Amino acid sequence: MNALRIRLTVFIALLLVVAAMLLTWLTLQRFERNIIPEMARTSRTVGESVFAVFERAHQHGIALPDMFGANEFLDEAMREHAGLAYLYVADDKGHVLFRNSGSAARAALSTTCDVDGTTLRGEHFHTCMRMPLSSGAWATLHLGRPASFVTERMRAILYDLLAVLVVSGLITVELLRFTLTFVFATPMTATQILLSKVRERDFSYRLPHERLGGIAQLGRSFNLTVEALNRRVQALRQRWGATALAEHPGYQHLIGHNRFGDPGKPNVIECAAVDHIRWPFFLLIFADSLSLSFFPVYAGQFYTDIGGLSRELVVGLPISIFMFTWALSMPWVGTWSDKVGSRKAFIVGAGITTLGLLLTATATSLVQLLVWRSMTAVGYGLAFITTQSYISANTPPSQRTKAMATFISTFFAGSLSGSAIGGILADRIGYAPTILMSGLLSATAALVVLNFIHGSDAAATPRQPPGMKEFKRLLSNPRFVLVTFFAAVPSKIALSGFLYYTVPLYLKLLGNSQSTTGRIIMAYGLAIIVLSPLIANLADRIGKLRWFVGLGGFLSAAAMLSLTSFDSLTGVLISTTLLGIAHAIGVSPQLSLINECCRELVQEMGAGTTTGIFRLIERLGNVLGPILAGLLIAHFGFSGAFVGIGAIVMSCALVFMLSLQWLESGKNASTQTKPL
Repeated sequence: MNALRIRLTVFIALLLVVAAMLLTWLTLQRFERNIIPEMARTSRTVGESVFAVFERAHQHGIALPDMFGANEFLDEAMREHAGLAYLYVADDKGHVLFRNSGSAARAALSTTCDVDGTTLRGEHFHTCMRMPLSSGAWATLHLGRPASFVTERMRAILYDLLAVLVVSGLITVELLRFTLTFVFATPMTATQILLSKVRERDFSYRLPHERLGGIAQLGRSFNLTVEALNRRVQALRQRWGATALAEHPGYQHLIGHNRFGDPGKPNVIECAAVDHIRWPFFLLIFADSLSLSFFPVYAGQFYTDIGGLSRELVVGLPISIFMFTWALSMPWVGTWSDKVGSRKAFIVGAGITTLGLLLTATATSLVQLLVWRSMTAVGYGLAFITTQSYISANTPPSQRTKAMATFISTFFAGSLSGSAIGGILADRIGYAPTILMSGLLSATAALVVLNFIHGSDAAATPRQPPGMKEFKRLLSNPRFVLVTFFAAVPSKIALSGFLYYTVPLYLKLLGNSQSTTGRIIMAYGLAIIVLSPLIANLADRIGKLRWFVGLGGFLSAAAMLSLTSFDSLTGVLISTTLLGIAHAIGVSPQLSLINECCRELVQEMGAGTTTGIFRLIERLGNVLGPILAGLLIAHFGFSGAFVGIGAIVMSCALVFMLSLQWLESGKNASTQTKPL
C-alpha cells in the first residue's frame, strides 16, 4: 500500500509539473504580447495626469513658457512613477521648455511629435503626446522608459511563475499524501483490523462511515454484515432469554465462543496516521509564513518613539515578542494539549492563530501589533506542539526519528511556500490583505482537523512542565550548556535576526520587490528540505556529530560575513542559501549530540524533559536575534549588522568546538573511553 501511494503521488506530481510548465510558457507568451501595449497605456495615463496640471495653469492665464517650478514638478512626477527614464515638455515648434533633472541628453532624441504613440527609439520606449491647450495652441509631452524594462519585467514574471511552480509542487505532494492516506491507506488498515477481529470471533466492531469511493462501499458491506449478525443474536437473546439461550445445545457451538456487541452502540475502529495531521499543519505554517518576506517592513509602519529606542530596534520588537511568547507558552500548552487531546488542541490553537492574524491585519498602532502577535504566538505554539505530540503518539518508537524528520520537512515546506507566495501577494494586493488571507488559511487548517480527524487521544496523566530542579540539573552539565548556548542559540539568532529580520529590510533598502524577498527566503527552505535528510543519514553513518554541529556554525557565520564582499541581490541569495546549507548540516544533529554526550543525564531525567528544556532555551535565540540585529543596524548600519551577527556565531562555534574537544580529551584521559 505504501509503495502504491508513493507511485501515485509521483505520477500525479509529474502530471502537475508538466501542466504547470505548459501554463507557465503560455502565460509568458501572453505577457510578452501584452506588455508593450500595456506599458504604452500606462505611459499615456501618466502623461495625461502631468498635462492636466499644465492645462489648469494655462487656464489661469499663465503662458506655457512662463510656468514657474515646472522642472521641479517633472522631477516629482518622475519620483512618483518609478520606471520612467526621462520626462520633458516641448512647445509646438519643438523647443524643449521643461525637463526633469538629467534628461538634457535624452531630449535630443526627438522634440517633434507628428503622431501620438509609443515607439522604440534607441534604448528607450519613447511615448509622445500632443496635447491641445485652451488657447488653441498645443504642446508635446515626451516620456520614456528603458527598453530593458520589458526584459526586467519578463524576468520578474518568470521568477514569480517558477516560484509558484515550486510551491504548487509542494502543495500537491502534501495534499496527495493526505488524500491517499485518508481515502485509501487508513481505511484499508481499519479493514484489516476488522477482519482480524472477525477471525478472532469478535463481531463487536465496525468501520467508520466517513470514507469515500469504493473503500466506503466495501466498508458499508462489512458493517451491514456485522450489524446483521449482532441484530440476530440480540433478537435471539430477547426471544429466548439469556439463561434459556445459554442452555440451548447449539449455543456454545454457534454463539457462545463468539463476542457480539450492542447494535445501537458499536465499537468504531478509528485509525490515526501521521499524514492526517501533515496537511493541516502545512496549511497553518503556510498561513503564518505569508508575512515572512515583509513583516519587518509592515511593522515599520507603526513605529513610534518608545523611550528613545532606535527605529531599527522597535521594528524588531514584534518578531521578538512573538518568539518570546511562543517560548513561554510551550510548557503549559503542551500539558493542556495532553489533557484535552490533539484534535481539540489543534483546533483551538489554529482558531487562536486565525484571530491573531486577522487582528494583526487590522492593527492601527504598535501596541496593538504587539498584543495581536502575542496572541498569534500562543495559538501557533499550541498547534505546533500538538502536531509533535500527535506524531509521537501515532508512530512506533522505531520509526519516531523518521516521523520527526517528516515533521521538520513539512514545517519548512510550509514556510518556504508561504514566504514565496506572500511576497507575490504583497506586491499585488498589499500587506494587510495578505495577512488577512493568512488568517483565512489558518481557519482552513482548523476546519480540516474538525472534519477529518476524529477520536480522542487525551492522556490519562498529562505531562507536567519541567521545574527549576530539572533546569538546574541540566544547566550544571557543561556539555549540555555547550550544545545549547553555543550551537543551538546562535543558530536561532542567525535565523530570526538575519533571515527573518535583516534580509527583508535590507532587500527593501536595495529597492527590491516583496516577491524578490520571498524568493530569496525561499532559497533557505529549499536548502533545508533537500539536504536535511541526506545530512541526517550521513551523520548517522559517520557519527562524529560534534563536527557536523561545529561545521554548521562556521558555515552560518560565513553566510553572513560573505555579504561584506558581495553587497548585492546575488550576494544576499548566496548568503541565504549558504545559511540553509549550514543549518541543514548543523541544526539537525544537535539534539542527537545531546542524547549521546549527555547519555546518563538524559536517561536519568527522561528524553522528553531534556528535549523540552533544550527547545525552550533554544527559543532564546529567536528572541535575541531581532533585538541584536536592530541594535547593530542602528549603530553600525547593515554591513555592521552582518559582521556583528557573523562574528557572534563564529565565536560561539569556536568556543563550542574547542571546549567540547577539551572536555572529551579530559574524559579520555580519565576513563580511556572512545570520544564521540
